[in-house]
Amino acid sequence: MAIVGNSSLWADTFPDHLIPDILDLVLSAWQVFNKPQIDDHEVPITKRFRATLRQQRDLVRLPVRIDREIPEDDSEGNEKGRIDLLFTSVQRISEDVYFSFECKRLNIVSKNGTRKSLAKDYVVDGMMRYVTSQYASDLICGGMIGYIMNSDSTTAIKAVDSQVKNRCKELRISPPSGLCESSLRQNHPQIKETTHILARQFVIHHVFLPL
Repeated sequence: MAIVGNSSLWADTFPDHLIPDILDLVLSAWQVFNKPQIDDHEVPITKRFRATLRQQRDLVRLPVRIDREIPEDDSEGNEKGRIDLLFTSVQRISEDVYFSFECKRLNIVSKNGTRKSLAKDYVVDGMMRYVTSQYASDLICGGMIGYIMNSDSTTAIKAVDSQVKNRCKELRISPPSGLCESSLRQNHPQIKETTHILARQFVIHHVFLPL
């Protein structure tokens, strides 16, 4: 992964070589995961999904620790938010070096059958947490997981792409870029990425998981 600027400033970063394995782990764990109900929310889904991720991690012996709802504090100890899924390398000592996922639902369906995209929430309440340095403030990459509650991946991904393009300026993305093909898992329909020009070049890896 290319680093813009003085690379020494970002020397203590999450190991690049583990990120493709983490993306694969998320996909393989989702295949065997006992899928949620269509009206379940992010927190209970992610709570159960972490248990499956840990089981799959042990099968492939991936050297990471997987935690959930980890608080992220500012320099004065005030909580900025809670990270949905956090991966730390077992070879790293610093607690500030991690790879994280913010998890959001997409295409929810109400009891009367009405569909709500929630793509705006995915961008504004999810992706923007990286852009504003609420999460991963000294790192160069992070992740988003989209739980597609009605299994319609095409519609969900298209809606997120549209929201990203509409908010390029806020997201610090060079227009008209939306969701791009993953540089780590090319031609994979469920994995995308976006590149954001912050104090450093920051990449968000997006994984879309249909029920």
